[in-house]
This record gives sequence, structure tokens and C-alpha cells, in this order.
Amino acid sequence: RTWKKRLMGLGGKPTPKRQATRRALKAREPKLVENTRKAFFIKGPKTSQIITTAMKDMYMMKKPNAKMMNRKNQKLRPFEDHSSIEFFSNQLDASLFCYGSKSKKKSHSLTLGRTFNYQLLDMVEVSINVDDEFKSIRDFSGERKKAVQYGSKPMFIFQGDQYELSEDYKTVKSLILDFFRGDVVEKINLASLCRVIVCTATNDRLYFRHYAVNLKRSGTKIPNVELEELGPRMNWTIRRVKSADDELRKKAMRKPKARKSQKTVKNIERGKLGDKMGRVHMEKQDTQTMALRKFKSLKKRKGKGGGDGEVDASKRQRTSADDE
Repeated sequence: RTWKKRLMGLGGKPTPKRQATRRALKAREPKLVENTRKAFFIKGPKTSQIITTAMKDMYMMKKPNAKMMNRKNQKLRPFEDHSSIEFFSNQLDASLFCYGSKSKKKSHSLTLGRTFNYQLLDMVEVSINVDDEFKSIRDFSGERKKAVQYGSKPMFIFQGDQYELSEDYKTVKSLILDFFRGDVVEKINLASLCRVIVCTATNDRLYFRHYAVNLKRSGTKIPNVELEELGPRMNWTIRRVKSADDELRKKAMRKPKARKSQKTVKNIERGKLGDKMGRVHMEKQDTQTMALRKFKSLKKRKGKGGGDGEVDASKRQRTSADDE
């Protein structure tokens, strides 16, 4: 009983002893401003070369907030049983996933989904059309470094009326935004906006394109903007969509109440090095009447018999006598 009491904390959960474990658990706690969403890429029992290449390209676009799992999973089928997806989401602390598989009826299929509180929220299954031209990042001779440049944020363009009329395309749009938007920041450097993701919906197909933004001189303050395709170039067809439950969606969309801001303490500032500095307001003081430390060299000399004039006259007489 004694060792059980030591292990159990106030909430009935075992309290970790190592500092690293405490930091890891604290990082997983709910926050007002969420961390950057991580994604894991996982393969099914069978995959094709096109699926493997597409997953690698999307992994490069998502880095460093991504985890690639190279092993194939024989019993993993998200639409039939999503317990494995929830298990990996909890183990990797990732709320986004990309699942690739191949079968006789569905040759090249990708499944994009997300979880909330390690429970499956929603997911979409799309197929890559082989009849159309598929190109990866390696097939383009453009600036490949911009596709994986750390700190760069992509811009998004969604073309087509189906994003407003169809619920399936609304879910696809939301998933693409969550997958590739990166860190949520208040301010941004325009130099980091060097990529554009264009998703065009027409004729029951979704055309996924990825471009680099090149700024060239124009002789004026406003530069000329040119787009250069980076890849991957994919044409999708939506197959299956699993929307979120109403109760789970309400929990996921709920915004926590902001904490009360701490009272600002007046006349206290922080320096550039983090030093705490305070400002004290006092009345004007007269240093002549203050009890300060007095030095002998600053005291005025007084003569024994008379004033200062007599002392100066005696000094002059002594110096003149010495000179003679």
C-alpha cells in the first residue's frame, strides 16, 4: 500500500519521476494556442510505386512536422477499423495522417484524415488518376530547395464552386489547409511566402499543383511575380468521405476561454538580457544638507588667528623669503 500511494498522485494517476517524462506529458496538455500539427505517413498491406512516390513528396512538403513509417501494415484499413490509426496517433502525438494502399478495385488510393483527442474525427479517400500525367518533385528541374525549405509558409488557392456547394469538397479543403499550413504566427516575413498550393475542382476531379514564387526585377518598387512548378502534380478523384460526428465536432470546434491577463505591475521592466529593472520615484533632495560621508581633502581650511585673508598673506611672505 505504501508504494502504491507513492506512485499515485492527487488525480489518481501515476506521477512520473523523471524530469524528461514530466516535460513530455506537459507538452501534451491542452493549450490555448495549439502546437503545430504533426502528421504521420503509413502504408497499407499493398502499395504501388506511384503511391510511395506521392507519399514521399507530401512528406517533404510537411517536414519537419512529419513522421514516415516505412513498414507495411497488413491489418490496417481505416474505413473498416480505425483503432490502429488512433493508436499511432497517441503514440506519435500526431493529429494528422496519410494512408496509402493498393488493391484490384482501387489501384492508387490515398486517405487523408485527422484526429481530435486521439479519436478519429474525419477522413477522405482519393484516388490518383494514372491516365493523367503524374509527376513528382524529382521530375521537375526547378528550385527543389523551396519545397523543403524550413520556415517557409505556403499560400493556398482553391478554384471552383464545388468548394462552397459540396460538403465533400469542403472537407477536402479543410484537410489540405490543416495538412500544409504550418505554424500559426501573428507576423510573417514576405520572403518566407515562396510557395503556392493550387487546388482546382472541375469535372468531378481535383487538380493538385505546387508552385514556387519567383520575384524578379521590374524597374519599380513592385517586382514581377512568376510561378514555377515544383511538383508533385496529381489529379485526384474523391471516393469515400467519413465526416465527423456532431458531438465530437462540437468538442473539436470549441474554443477555450482565455485566461485572465495578469495585472501589469507599474514601473517594472525587463531588459534585453532578461534582467528585471525597477523605477523608483523620489522627491528632489539637497545633497548639501544630507548626511553623507565627508572626506578630509574636501574640507575647507580655517586659520588659527584670523580669516582666510591673513592665512594667504602669511603664505605669500614665506614663499618670498624662501626665494631670496
